[in-house]
Amino acid sequence: MKRVAASGLAAATLLVAVSAVASLPTLAPKPPPALALDLPAPPAPVRPRRVASLNLCTDELALLLAAPGQLVSISRLGAEPRETPVATRARGLARNRGRVTDIVALQPDLVLTSAGDASAATAARRLGFAVVNVVQPRSLAEVSANIRQVARALDRAAAGEALIARMLADLGPRPSAPVPALIIGGGGQTIAADGLSAQWLRHAGLQQQRVTRGQVDLERLLSDPPQVLVISRYYPGQMSANQNWLAHPAIAALPAAVQRIETDGRVWTCGGPLVAAEVARLRALVRR
Repeated sequence: MKRVAASGLAAATLLVAVSAVASLPTLAPKPPPALALDLPAPPAPVRPRRVASLNLCTDELALLLAAPGQLVSISRLGAEPRETPVATRARGLARNRGRVTDIVALQPDLVLTSAGDASAATAARRLGFAVVNVVQPRSLAEVSANIRQVARALDRAAAGEALIARMLADLGPRPSAPVPALIIGGGGQTIAADGLSAQWLRHAGLQQQRVTRGQVDLERLLSDPPQVLVISRYYPGQMSANQNWLAHPAIAALPAAVQRIETDGRVWTCGGPLVAAEVARLRALVRR
């Protein structure tokens, strides 16, 4: 009897002890102390030192953005003053014909190509060269995007932002009341009313008229003259069938009310940042 009572008392004591433990608050384990790791900083971007460009439009961007001594080759068009206003910056650089085979011996560490020539980009990559393929811009926003793309590839981001800032300063706000205009080149060639060149012109206060098939005929010009006629001069002094068209007596016979303004045709070829300063010049000349 005493043995049973003792057993019961022991069991009760154990139960009380377990209950007391269960009622104690649960303490969350402390996290281990953080380790102060001295990790190395991420590597800085490697600036290419031997850059080759295979296209006039990438030539212009490279010549505007590259650091001194960073370029080793540009296309022959980029070194031709009759093709681009920045050709003087190309002195001393090797010229190529837009072909990858022309630059292999130079062993460039970066090749700039145009998206319009996919074969050049493909060939350069197969030969193991790093390639930046630049699209033909269709809007002013894409012009800025191309500048940033090339500037980053050259490790010249600050130069890219500075170029964009100058471009936007030259552009200024779009005038609210544009003047009807036509821009014509040799043979009566003109631009689309909603294309990139027309967007540039709009910042000069000029609204490009719509023309079918991208060419103005003299009869249309005489019967429906614009308020402003912008004549694009390209290869001045060189006479050809297209250039002779601009000297036709019909153009001289346009009404005196038609304002004639000449523009540097070289800057319109690529539609890049070089157009901005020309737009500012045109805006100052337009009669309102």
